[in-house]
Amino acid sequence: MFSRLIRAALLAATPLSVSAAPVPANDAQRGLAALQAMDARVAAVGERLAVRGAPLCGDRQMRSGLLVHGLAQYAPAARADAAALFGLGDAPAVLAVVPGSGADRAGLQAGDAIIAVEGDDVATATAPQGAARFDAVQRVEDRIEAGLADGALSLTIRRDGRERAVRVTGDEGCASRFQMIPATRLNASAGPYVSVTSAIVEFVASDDELALVLAHELSHNILKHGARLDRQGTSRGLLRAFGKNPGRIRATEDEADRMALYLMARAGYDIAVAPAFWDRFGRRTGFGMFSDRTHSGRRDRMALAVREIALIRAQQARGEAPTPDFAGR
Repeated sequence: MFSRLIRAALLAATPLSVSAAPVPANDAQRGLAALQAMDARVAAVGERLAVRGAPLCGDRQMRSGLLVHGLAQYAPAARADAAALFGLGDAPAVLAVVPGSGADRAGLQAGDAIIAVEGDDVATATAPQGAARFDAVQRVEDRIEAGLADGALSLTIRRDGRERAVRVTGDEGCASRFQMIPATRLNASAGPYVSVTSAIVEFVASDDELALVLAHELSHNILKHGARLDRQGTSRGLLRAFGKNPGRIRATEDEADRMALYLMARAGYDIAVAPAFWDRFGRRTGFGMFSDRTHSGRRDRMALAVREIALIRAQQARGEAPTPDFAGR
């Protein structure tokens, strides 16, 4: 896992329909549009895992299926193209709307400018100021999340020059956000944002494999692995490869591999993809992230997946909802 990066580069929105998609005018905008499709995919798969996996989560929240972006998060050199392609101004705007979510039911669309949240003016909340930064967008997302806590959210949006009031109802789900970070390294991380790099999105062969990666990171949040390692005094920095650190970290990674399959099964994804994915992923990454013994090797991850899949299949055959029985749940 890696520390969460600020989404300061190229992020994009998911349209509710093909007809709503912006048309790129140059190579830079085509790059933004390509990332738009990746972001939409991550949002949809993540939301499905979080909502359908809610019974396995201790910490839950009302989820809108709405993601936000703003001009401030783009690098200065990319702002003109982002503004032209997505219609961004000083106000935050809809980055993605997950199909079937509360935001979708409310009729929100990618490109809608968000003028107010629960009556609080945010019309200039993401105006660009110098270097790219994501904190302004994150504060808007925080306000949206807080406003939805009682199940319904009031927004004022601007579309085609007209302002309108919108009421969004939420769906209960696991308390994590999902994001895609443009990067060439195969990587993913847990935390307030479950993050995957664009390289991961390009590497996975299906939404089932993407669900496996996202569910693995979501599992770290559900099982509170960060807090556990902190209580143990486990170093996750430069000293992670020494002493008891590798074994403690590896135990959480194995648990996340296992828990991910239960989340996938509840969300209707094909858990059978796991062994082959870990084989392919392990061969691709080689000695990289596994050289410090903080992760099980390729063959061990494959074998662990095979064993856990058999347990899940047995539960399903008995008509039971897939539920893990290991400690830490």
